[in-house]
This record gives sequence, C-alpha cells and structure tokens, in this order.
Amino acid sequence: MVAMSGKPIGKIIAVVITVDRADTASRCVGALLDGSKSPDVVVVVDNGSIIPFALPPEYQSRAMVVRLEHNSGPAGGASAGQRAALNDGADWVWMIDDDAVVEPDALETLIEAAQHGDSSRYFRAVCYDMTNRDVPFYNSFVYDRVTGLLRPVPRECYTAPQFPFDACSMAGLFVSAALLQAAGTFDASLFGWYDDTEFTLRATLLGFHGYAVPASRVLHPSANRRSVRVLGRSFLVLADDPRRLYYGTRNCILTQRRLLTHARFVFLFLPVFVGRRFVSIVALYNNRRAFLRCFLQGVADGLHGTHGELVSGGQTA
Repeated sequence: MVAMSGKPIGKIIAVVITVDRADTASRCVGALLDGSKSPDVVVVVDNGSIIPFALPPEYQSRAMVVRLEHNSGPAGGASAGQRAALNDGADWVWMIDDDAVVEPDALETLIEAAQHGDSSRYFRAVCYDMTNRDVPFYNSFVYDRVTGLLRPVPRECYTAPQFPFDACSMAGLFVSAALLQAAGTFDASLFGWYDDTEFTLRATLLGFHGYAVPASRVLHPSANRRSVRVLGRSFLVLADDPRRLYYGTRNCILTQRRLLTHARFVFLFLPVFVGRRFVSIVALYNNRRAFLRCFLQGVADGLHGTHGELVSGGQTA
C-alpha cells in the first residue's frame, strides 16, 4: 500500500498487455518497478504469444503473468488484466502499453493527484514521443453528447498541471477499483481500437471525471502513425495496418449507436463521421485502397452490430 501526504491510496496494480514482444514487455516492467514509487504488483497479460511470456527472475516477486491462449485483442487483454487486478485486491489500476517506458516519477505524480482528488475522479499519465520527449500525444478528447463527435483537448492545456477530458487512449490510464466496479472493465467484444474511448466515455457518462496529469510522463513510440501537414496544421494518421482503421471505425459506430438517440445517430453523427473519415483517407493516407476497403467494411459491420475479431475472409468471430 502506497501512502504519501493526503488520503491513503491503497493497493496499486499496473496492467501491461503483450503479444510476442518479450524483451519489450520486460523493459516496460523494469521501468515500472524502478520508479520513485512503484506499483505493488505488475500484471502482465500474455495475449496469446506463440512463445509464452516468462518474467525475468528479478521481477517475479513483484509481478505475475496472466496467460491467454488466444489473442483477444487490446480490449480482451485489458479486460483480463483488470479482472485479475481486481481479484488481487487492487484499489487503483494503471494501464500501460508494453512498448512504453514510464519515467521514474510518473506514478508518484499520479498518486499525488489521486490523493487530493475526490472519489469521482480518475486520471491518466500523458504519453510523450519516445524520439522527441518534449512532444506529447494529443490524444485526450472532449465529447459532444448531442452529435457523438470527439474533438481534441486544446494543445495549450497540456502545459497545465491538470486538465479535464471525457475520453482518452488506454496508455497511462489510472482508474480506481470503484470506477471499474461501477462501469465494468473494457468491453472485450470490441477486440481493440476505440475500446479505450468507449470505456472512458462509459465512465464519464456514469458521472466519473477524467483528468490528465502532464507531469506524469510515459515515453511511447509513434511508429504506428505519421504526421502530415495541411494548411499549416499537423495531423496524425495511421501508417501501418488498415485493420486498425476497421476496428476504430466499427467500434466507434457501435458505441455511438448505443449512446445517442436514433435521430442524432442517423442525422448528426453518422454523416459527419463517415464524411470526415472518408475525406481524410483520400487526402492524407498512403495505401488508400486498403484503408478505404477496411473503412467501408468497418462502417458496414458497425451498422450491422458486428462484434469480435476480424478474421480471414472478411468475417468476424
């Protein structure tokens, strides 16, 4: 149990999800355990690695492995890790990507924020580009409850001690057991991508309030995205796997179809979301044909209510 000035924080368990990246995951676990304040336990979810992940001997007393025989995607791995953390008595759960490296005081800074916040608050560390450590990932969002659309939190907010958000990505997310018990864990049926947004929106709509803490820093590679400039503004676009766009599109539609009234979903959200994303693919993406194919399939499957993993032949399981 970690205690500093302010209210007791209780037992902290970090959750790391990995697939076939043993060295990368071990580096992540090492950084977590070497901080000025470290989690009481690190849960590593081995999400169906071909060679089962084994913890280095020096970490085995403070970490555990949850082995999944099949890759259940980021959402399934997160859900399994969160359930394991709750079963082990966690009061707070810290979600960390396996290819991220936390800075030494990252958890200490989050603890201080949590100790001085009320019980309705949850927090997140901010990810910074591993190759350019002064550049944060601008992936915290404000949600429009009328249109269902997200807009990034203004960049100037990232210089504040804390700033509120409605939705964010999973890396660095620091949530209480009370939130997980009220909202549930990540939705494993989404498989991945937008699953973190769905979870944080679910928390926000239940009355929990998210706050980002920029001084809590997590270094993260940006290899999966590339930056493009249009009319003097920078945009990040997916650069590797069109399947990610499929899941992000499908899961966004599934989520907003559930959260919005039918009229708002059909006449406000859907045309703007589809139009914006179509234009961005045509204007900004390489390999447009593959991305467009996955985007259109994501739209169709979202409208048909399809969940699960995308498998060969274009079907989902």
